[in-house]
Amino acid sequence: MQSQILPSREALAKRIALQFSYGQNLIHLVAGSGYGKSYLLEHFVTDHYESFNKAYVHAKASSQDADIQTYLLEHSFSYPLIDVSLSLRENFLRLLQEQGERELLWVIDNAKQLSEELLAELEWLAQHAPCTLYILCASSQSGLLSSAIDIHLEPLPYAESLRLLSYFYANLPHREDPVFAEFLKECNGNPALLLQWQQREQQMPKVERKRQKGIWLILGSVLLVIVLLGALYQYQQPQASKLLPESSLEPQLVQITQAVDSDVNVDTSADSPQEVEDVSPEPNEVQLILPDSELSGSPEQALPAADVVDTSKQAEAVIDKTKQELPALELASEKDSETLLLTQSEAQVEPDSTPAFDHAWYLAQSDEQWLWQLTIMSKEQQIEDFIKRFDVAEYTKHYFRADKGWHVLTWSVLGDRESIQQQRDEITSKIPDVEPYAKQISQIKAEINSQPATQMR
Repeated sequence: MQSQILPSREALAKRIALQFSYGQNLIHLVAGSGYGKSYLLEHFVTDHYESFNKAYVHAKASSQDADIQTYLLEHSFSYPLIDVSLSLRENFLRLLQEQGERELLWVIDNAKQLSEELLAELEWLAQHAPCTLYILCASSQSGLLSSAIDIHLEPLPYAESLRLLSYFYANLPHREDPVFAEFLKECNGNPALLLQWQQREQQMPKVERKRQKGIWLILGSVLLVIVLLGALYQYQQPQASKLLPESSLEPQLVQITQAVDSDVNVDTSADSPQEVEDVSPEPNEVQLILPDSELSGSPEQALPAADVVDTSKQAEAVIDKTKQELPALELASEKDSETLLLTQSEAQVEPDSTPAFDHAWYLAQSDEQWLWQLTIMSKEQQIEDFIKRFDVAEYTKHYFRADKGWHVLTWSVLGDRESIQQQRDEITSKIPDVEPYAKQISQIKAEINSQPATQMR
């Protein structure tokens, strides 16, 4: 038995059988590609007319008429002797006379690949065959057989589309699922399109997309934690200066004056305690500063006479050593003083190292005089290059306008407003393409004395 079939297709198969019983021996099933024509033909051959001799042919573009004729006759008669030089009609009638009448069912799929001669032979046999011969053809071309009844295969309804999918897919989405509902709508009842439903491709991408988002979120969180830990580690690292060990011993301080000339006399006595006279330090004396721990004792804990003698000897040794090292210390002090004075003098000279330009010349001129302004540059080096290029050093003067940061080059020949007009030809002959501008000395003095503009931030 053929696999299960949809109710609408089963009803159509019964309708075809009913047409055969009404005396219509040639039926043409018409439907587009993918609507299940071949499936219906196979079902019809399998489940109907069990007592008939049946032949099922699927025609192709490469099929020959002789091959199709041989196949039909071989499945209709027992070991037939077929003469390929004769037509289908002639071979059929001859074999029928030899082997006797019988009931036959011919099913031909994709009948549009048959030649017109073979189609004409089929139409003649369906009308004039002396025995029962039912011919069922299927194609996508309507009106292929003029004497046949065309039965059109309709698209599947919505309910049968779901039923067809349930035959092949165990777990289908809910019919209200927007993707699934749109898929059913676009298939328009075409079984071939319905069977292209890929549940993983249609439904699973949503889950995979969420899973991918979760993976990227986890990776981003791990990376962020690593960066924060690195920053925290760098912040907690102590500076290099904090790693240096601190000395646990505090050195004794000795305050040395410029020279030591006088001696320190210590009066010792075994019978009486030590007496120390307060003597104001002279410029050429040495003051020995002992640690507080040695001076914090009470009067009752005074040193013995022998310890005082040893202390006086140590003080004399320190004084002698200081006398030997004092000249070297004075020389180093003098060198440091000279270096400091030299640095201060250089710092005082630096502000005056700014070039004075020709400001003195301009300031010495009368305010009523006029001259020609030649060009303005932003750098002094540009002015020097301009002068060297045209060789006008003896004819020009240069000043700096502080409020604009401009270096201005002028002609050095003065005159009143009318007399300097005669200098234009001389200027243009020495400096071609220049456009001189007449300027009064009073204006130049004001620009020289201008203050630098405050830079806005």
